[in-house]
Amino acid sequence: MALRAKVWNPSALNTHNWVTFRVTPDASAAWPLPARYDFHETTRLLRTGGRDPTVRREPDGLWRTAHTPEGPVTVRLTLGDGLTAQAWGPGAARVMQDIPGWVGLNEDPWALPAHPVTDRLLKQHRGLRGTDTRDVFEALVNIVLQQQVTWNEAAMTWRRLCENLGEVAPGPTDMRLSPTPRALRAAGADQLQAAGIGWQRARTLMEIAFRAERLQRVADMPTAKAASLLQKVRGIGPWSTAMTLGLRFARPEPVPVGDYQVPHMLAWALAGEPRATEARMLELLQPFKGLAFRVVRLLFAARIQAPRRGPRRAWRGY
Repeated sequence: MALRAKVWNPSALNTHNWVTFRVTPDASAAWPLPARYDFHETTRLLRTGGRDPTVRREPDGLWRTAHTPEGPVTVRLTLGDGLTAQAWGPGAARVMQDIPGWVGLNEDPWALPAHPVTDRLLKQHRGLRGTDTRDVFEALVNIVLQQQVTWNEAAMTWRRLCENLGEVAPGPTDMRLSPTPRALRAAGADQLQAAGIGWQRARTLMEIAFRAERLQRVADMPTAKAASLLQKVRGIGPWSTAMTLGLRFARPEPVPVGDYQVPHMLAWALAGEPRATEARMLELLQPFKGLAFRVVRLLFAARIQAPRRGPRRAWRGY
């Protein structure tokens, strides 16, 4: 019989404000790790800020909450001789088929056309892989909150949204789930604005919430068709599309046009030029056609930034 324990939760809607959870996980699985694989860098950008209530990093792995077609779930991933997953909640069995994609175990080692910079960085970060979370709605909400604001602002808003509109996650933690489309629709644009989300982004979030079921098809579409469908949503442009598909669905093709820093970062890394236009960025990425986002993600992993000029400005979007 599974052991059970209680934790105090003042937000719980029961008589004594206690939440009961299963100490024994509802499902578990394990996978071997590739010979050259970097779990921590591969999964680093799944967490939005150090206080993200949906992701908690540990020295030997991470905790993550998620929604599945069968219901919510909390997952603990632990590194050892391989990768072990334990899951709690109605979606525990279902999530096991998605976890290899979350952490890039389905991908072969990256290869890029020859270039002295990317050749060197691939050797330094040979274990980097893409992440595919499978949840289009969650990915879009997260990326939309990063539009036209600093990373710190986006992280704070994401945390506040999950704490206010996300439910308590199942399992032995005090983590939260990300908001569901239903929760966002019930909140309405006015409540989103009260949480510090600007009118334009609040309107975009409502559009996504009302189209969530149809947009989920993006997870299984070819990249070009997926991008076309996403950009039919008012407020989702090329930048949001590229970041969503590249960061959350492991697509190698997108080019993040419309970003303030990425053209400078790419030009500095690939050509030693501290400043660049978007046209120059596209020119430099031409040899990497079909793999542009892997170049961008590789530079993120290397923490490369162009020299700054003028007032210091926080990076946006990542």
